[in-house]
Amino acid sequence: MNELATMTWQQARTAIDTARLAILPVGSIEQHGPHLPLDTDAGIAEEFATRIATELGDDAVLCPPLRYGLSEHHMAFPGTLTLRTETFLRVQEDVVESLASWGLRRVLVVNGHAGNVDALRLAARAARRDHGVLIANVMWLYLAADTIAEVVESDRYGHACEVETSVAMSLRPESVRHDLIGDPGMLESFQPLSEPPGAFVDEPIPTQEWTTTGVLGDARKATRAAGDAIVDTAVRRAVDFAREFGRRAVPMR
Repeated sequence: MNELATMTWQQARTAIDTARLAILPVGSIEQHGPHLPLDTDAGIAEEFATRIATELGDDAVLCPPLRYGLSEHHMAFPGTLTLRTETFLRVQEDVVESLASWGLRRVLVVNGHAGNVDALRLAARAARRDHGVLIANVMWLYLAADTIAEVVESDRYGHACEVETSVAMSLRPESVRHDLIGDPGMLESFQPLSEPPGAFVDEPIPTQEWTTTGVLGDARKATRAAGDAIVDTAVRRAVDFAREFGRRAVPMR
């Protein structure tokens, strides 16, 4: 695996000359209830990206992670750190432009935070338009949606829940405080159409209006087996996509 952060510039030059794409993990630093740490999204993205990079070998360069994201909806809970959208977009652009300057014009963004999705889509469009760089964004939540539907037992879930806690058990088992998993403290739904996982109305709602603990879903139902199934599906599909993406023709500028 070619891990950029641990290389000298001479090693980086050799790795970049061989690689067909860069892998960029992106996460957030935000509350994840009483039982998961603030870096859960960042940590999951990093572990997921590492597995992809390991499978791809010399075809990929693994970049250092961007651990801050768009988390203003969690700011009622202490410790959450967030960027403004314009800051997030500029950081993405600067990193991508740096990669492009060394010839890496295909970037697979491995996202760990659903709150980043809209901005990452805009960043990908701008990168192709302004820098001739192809960006594809992947997230375990969407890659393994069918597997999640098969293993989940909760009707309401979306954050530090049965699903995300199961994934953490698989990828970062040491981070899960099992003794602190309890009643999620979810509030009565006031608008089901805008509530995950099956939201049909796009409405920004702060997390504290859904739950008193920061947990949306019942983490007591989480299992390592469910997490392994979700992760296996997501990694396999991401690797299959990345191999094809690495052969994609880069547009002429």
